[in-house]
Amino acid sequence: YIGVIKLRVFLMDWEADRLCAKEGGIHIYEKAYLPGGYAYNWTANEKIFRRSFGCSNPDEHAPYAIGGTEIPIGRSVNPTLYKMTSYVMRCSDKKILGEFIRYGRSGGRITPTLGPDGGYDCKVSGDRLTMLETVFSKEQP
Repeated sequence: YIGVIKLRVFLMDWEADRLCAKEGGIHIYEKAYLPGGYAYNWTANEKIFRRSFGCSNPDEHAPYAIGGTEIPIGRSVNPTLYKMTSYVMRCSDKKILGEFIRYGRSGGRITPTLGPDGGYDCKVSGDRLTMLETVFSKEQP
Protein backbone atom coordinates (compact mmCIF):
# COMPACT_ATOMS: atom_id res chain seq x y z
CA TYR A 1 0.00 0.00 0.00
CA ILE A 2 2.80 2.44 0.91
CA GLY A 3 4.58 1.64 -2.37
CA VAL A 4 1.42 2.46 -4.37
CA ILE A 5 1.05 5.84 -2.63
CA LYS A 6 4.73 6.66 -3.18
CA LEU A 7 4.38 5.76 -6.87
CA ARG A 8 1.27 7.96 -7.25
CA VAL A 9 3.06 10.88 -5.54
CA PHE A 10 6.11 10.42 -7.79
CA LEU A 11 3.94 10.27 -10.94
CA MET A 12 1.95 13.38 -9.95
CA ASP A 13 5.11 15.36 -9.23
CA TRP A 14 6.52 14.24 -12.59
CA GLU A 15 3.26 15.29 -14.31
CA ALA A 16 3.34 18.69 -12.55
CA ASP A 17 6.90 19.25 -13.83
CA ARG A 18 5.90 18.15 -17.35
CA LEU A 19 2.89 20.49 -17.44
CA CYS A 20 4.95 23.39 -16.05
CA ALA A 21 7.56 22.90 -18.75
CA LYS A 22 4.81 22.87 -21.37
CA GLU A 23 2.66 25.85 -20.28
CA GLY A 24 3.85 27.13 -16.92
CA GLY A 25 5.29 30.54 -16.13
CA ILE A 26 4.34 34.07 -17.14
CA HIS A 27 2.19 34.73 -20.22
CA ILE A 28 1.65 38.37 -21.27
CA TYR A 29 -1.17 38.97 -23.78
CA GLU A 30 -1.33 42.75 -23.66
CA LYS A 31 0.61 45.49 -21.87
CA ALA A 32 -1.23 48.35 -20.20
CA TYR A 33 -0.49 51.79 -18.84
CA LEU A 34 -1.49 52.58 -15.28
CA PRO A 35 -3.12 56.01 -14.98
CA GLY A 36 -1.33 58.59 -12.87
CA GLY A 37 2.13 57.24 -13.72
CA TYR A 38 1.91 54.35 -11.26
CA ALA A 39 3.91 51.22 -11.76
CA TYR A 40 2.27 48.21 -10.18
CA ASN A 41 2.70 48.39 -6.40
CA TRP A 42 0.49 48.21 -3.30
CA THR A 43 -0.42 51.93 -3.57
CA ALA A 44 -1.64 51.38 -7.12
CA ASN A 45 -3.45 48.28 -5.92
CA GLU A 46 -5.53 50.40 -3.52
CA LYS A 47 -6.54 52.95 -6.17
CA ILE A 48 -6.65 51.09 -9.46
CA PHE A 49 -7.38 47.43 -8.77
CA ARG A 50 -10.52 45.88 -7.36
CA ARG A 51 -10.05 44.34 -3.98
CA SER A 52 -12.50 41.60 -4.85
CA PHE A 53 -11.28 39.01 -7.32
CA GLY A 54 -13.00 39.61 -10.65
CA CYS A 55 -14.95 42.44 -12.23
CA SER A 56 -18.41 41.44 -11.08
CA ASN A 57 -19.00 43.96 -8.27
CA PRO A 58 -20.72 47.05 -9.78
CA ASP A 59 -20.04 49.11 -6.63
CA GLU A 60 -16.33 49.12 -7.36
CA HIS A 61 -15.14 51.24 -10.26
CA ALA A 62 -11.51 50.20 -10.60
CA PRO A 63 -10.40 49.54 -14.19
CA TYR A 64 -8.52 46.28 -13.43
CA ALA A 65 -9.02 43.17 -11.32
CA ILE A 66 -6.51 40.65 -10.02
CA GLY A 67 -7.74 37.10 -9.62
CA GLY A 68 -6.75 33.50 -9.47
CA THR A 69 -7.98 29.95 -9.80
CA GLU A 70 -6.93 26.60 -8.43
CA ILE A 71 -8.41 23.78 -10.49
CA PRO A 72 -7.98 20.08 -9.63
CA ILE A 73 -6.84 17.86 -12.50
CA GLY A 74 -8.02 14.28 -12.65
CA ARG A 75 -10.08 12.29 -10.17
CA SER A 76 -7.56 11.51 -7.47
CA VAL A 77 -8.52 12.82 -4.02
CA ASN A 78 -5.27 12.19 -2.16
CA PRO A 79 -2.88 13.14 -3.64
CA THR A 80 -4.43 15.75 -5.96
CA LEU A 81 -2.83 17.53 -8.92
CA TYR A 82 -3.77 21.23 -9.33
CA LYS A 83 -3.39 23.92 -11.97
CA MET A 84 -2.91 27.29 -10.25
CA THR A 85 -3.41 30.47 -12.27
CA SER A 86 -3.04 34.10 -11.21
CA TYR A 87 -4.27 36.69 -13.68
CA VAL A 88 -4.96 40.38 -14.23
CA MET A 89 -8.12 41.38 -16.10
CA ARG A 90 -9.29 44.65 -17.65
CA CYS A 91 -12.85 45.14 -16.39
CA SER A 92 -14.19 47.16 -19.34
CA ASP A 93 -13.98 44.21 -21.75
CA LYS A 94 -13.13 41.33 -19.34
CA LYS A 95 -9.88 40.67 -21.24
CA ILE A 96 -7.08 38.78 -19.49
CA LEU A 97 -3.90 40.87 -19.89
CA GLY A 98 -1.48 38.43 -18.30
CA GLU A 99 -1.32 35.13 -16.43
CA PHE A 100 1.08 33.29 -14.17
CA ILE A 101 0.55 29.51 -14.37
CA ARG A 102 2.02 26.73 -12.29
CA TYR A 103 1.12 23.17 -11.32
CA GLY A 104 1.38 21.38 -8.03
CA ARG A 105 0.30 18.48 -5.88
CA SER A 106 -1.38 18.53 -2.52
CA GLY A 107 -1.59 15.57 -0.18
CA GLY A 108 0.12 12.24 -0.56
CA ARG A 109 1.65 11.94 2.88
CA ILE A 110 2.04 8.29 3.79
CA THR A 111 1.66 8.63 7.54
CA PRO A 112 -0.81 11.00 9.20
CA THR A 113 0.74 13.98 10.99
CA LEU A 114 -0.47 17.03 12.84
CA GLY A 115 1.19 19.42 10.35
CA PRO A 116 0.45 20.19 6.72
CA ASP A 117 -0.60 17.32 4.46
CA GLY A 118 2.41 17.61 2.19
CA GLY A 119 2.65 18.95 -1.30
CA TYR A 120 4.79 19.89 -4.26
CA ASP A 121 4.95 22.90 -6.60
CA CYS A 122 6.83 22.81 -9.87
CA LYS A 123 9.62 25.31 -10.44
CA VAL A 124 8.83 28.01 -13.00
CA SER A 125 10.54 31.29 -13.72
CA GLY A 126 8.85 34.40 -12.39
CA ASP A 127 5.94 34.84 -10.04
CA ARG A 128 2.64 36.73 -9.77
CA LEU A 129 4.29 40.05 -8.91
CA THR A 130 6.71 39.81 -11.85
CA MET A 131 3.74 39.14 -14.14
CA LEU A 132 1.95 42.25 -12.86
CA GLU A 133 5.08 44.40 -13.18
CA THR A 134 5.50 43.18 -16.75
CA VAL A 135 1.89 43.86 -17.77
CA PHE A 136 1.83 47.39 -16.35
CA SER A 137 4.27 50.18 -17.06
CA LYS A 138 4.73 53.84 -16.12
CA GLU A 139 5.21 54.92 -19.74
CA GLN A 140 2.17 55.40 -21.92
CA PRO A 141 2.30 53.14 -25.01
